[in-house]
Amino acid sequence: MKPIYSSLQIKNIDQLAAQSLGINSFELMQKAGAAIFSYVQHYSNILVVAGAGNNAGDGFIIAEMALKQGKKAIVWSLITIDKLPVDAKKAVDKFLQAGGQITYKKPLQHYDCIVDAIFGTGLCREISGHFEETINWINTQKTIIIAVDLPSGLDANTGLIKGCVVNADITVTIICYKAGLVTNFGKDQCGQLFLEDLHVPVEAFHNIKPTCYLLDKSILSQALFRHPNNSHKGSFGKAVIVGGHDGMTGALILAGRAALESSCGMVEIVSNSEQITMATIQCPELMTANSIHASRHLTTANVIAVGPGLGLNQQSKDVLNYCLNQEKPLVIDADALTLIAEKKPQLNHAVLTPHPKEAASLLNTDIKTIQADRVSAALKISQIYQSTVILKGSGTVIANPKGEVSICPFGYSGMATAGMGDVLTGIVASLIAQGFSSFNAAQTAVVWHALAAESCHKGNCLIASDVIAQLYKELI
Repeated sequence: MKPIYSSLQIKNIDQLAAQSLGINSFELMQKAGAAIFSYVQHYSNILVVAGAGNNAGDGFIIAEMALKQGKKAIVWSLITIDKLPVDAKKAVDKFLQAGGQITYKKPLQHYDCIVDAIFGTGLCREISGHFEETINWINTQKTIIIAVDLPSGLDANTGLIKGCVVNADITVTIICYKAGLVTNFGKDQCGQLFLEDLHVPVEAFHNIKPTCYLLDKSILSQALFRHPNNSHKGSFGKAVIVGGHDGMTGALILAGRAALESSCGMVEIVSNSEQITMATIQCPELMTANSIHASRHLTTANVIAVGPGLGLNQQSKDVLNYCLNQEKPLVIDADALTLIAEKKPQLNHAVLTPHPKEAASLLNTDIKTIQADRVSAALKISQIYQSTVILKGSGTVIANPKGEVSICPFGYSGMATAGMGDVLTGIVASLIAQGFSSFNAAQTAVVWHALAAESCHKGNCLIASDVIAQLYKELI
């Protein structure tokens, strides 16, 4: 996992990075500019759009390197260069010494690459005026746009858009990831995201606590996935999944199948419908019960997942309360989240899996507030309910009451379809049944779920069943 730091920490991190490499701040800027130039060097006619901070300095270094390689490069500066920071002014001097040209007017000719070096991680206001006009102009150009560190206008911490934002084709972020690049609007605005760590060892920042971590594929190679040969179905856990009331049995079947396909030894699905036994026609490996009191495995289960298709009526509330009273590890999803938001029961060892609307209900707020800072929202929910939280969405956030947070960079818009959350619930329950801790199960399930969805290669025609069928391939 890669550490993620806040915009307030970045300045200190830059200083520590320079110290670790034995160079000064300007030399670090040159090193960053050179790393970004490796993505620009394939283009022959380059426009660098420079703003007011050290991102502008990176831009001037990129333009200077382009000139030295015999390429055409011009810098459109949005402020007069006397207002730039010290290191950025040094970069300007080197660019001018290389024969560079600065313009303060919107260029008229076409370029095959535009470098966005307007704003960096320090942006803390809404963009307007000349800067807004410039960003809007950049977005109309039919050319490759490469962003320095992050697309200008994107909040580094939250992934919110500060009025307007550059629509980058490529974003090259320096030294460390920023949360805003991988959650909320970040994934849409960054295009292809690359990290250039400048070979700075992570140990250089050991005194700075990351705000969160970026998950990666290595989480699917854990030892817990390796099952011993001398075992039986009881060795791999027993999950009971409760819901599917009043015509919503499909949600329950999806969750049950996902639990089985993610290696749970035994899975029972429980509904209030007499028709639930028909689920065995679709998936004969599932056990069924047509009421919570008819369940044969509730008292011996390793985990209970409740919520998929549960409903919100009195019977639904009674079923949820019955599950809560079992004092077992829980996965709480969908309608069950709405019900606990009303009651706010004391929870132990639970995993909550809200989408933004459900998260808003859990915090008695609105979706806009949740999306304004997804990391903070997930942390608040985890602390109030003393549970691990999976805040679903673009850049799913996982948090626990200890303050540990991670973000999943995988997944895509095709996953926004009915039943996808039920599949995730089944995977989380399965992993807990197999011995994963709540937080580890949540992290692992989110990555597994997202990678399986991506590898289906079905674009916007993806359905939840496709993901279930793909799960086994991600562990091969």
